[in-house]
Amino acid sequence: MGDDNDVRIYDKKYIKGLEFEAVFFVDIDQLAEQSPDLFLKYLYVGSSRAATFFAMTSKKSLPDSIISIRGQFVDNWQDI
Repeated sequence: MGDDNDVRIYDKKYIKGLEFEAVFFVDIDQLAEQSPDLFLKYLYVGSSRAATFFAMTSKKSLPDSIISIRGQFVDNWQDI
């Protein structure tokens, strides 16, 4: 549906099996707090759907379960 140039927003529970040019997780720390039992599954499915670009933001800090990959990220958009 829609034009190929449109931005579409999907809930994390509906993206299994799809691929996207870019994937963004907004407030990843809140996702970890709200769904601790599904957090890593959601993160895996979302990150594996990104064809070109993957980004995430957090309000406070990265969840403990992914702090070990902190070195793979940049602090702001200007660093990309």
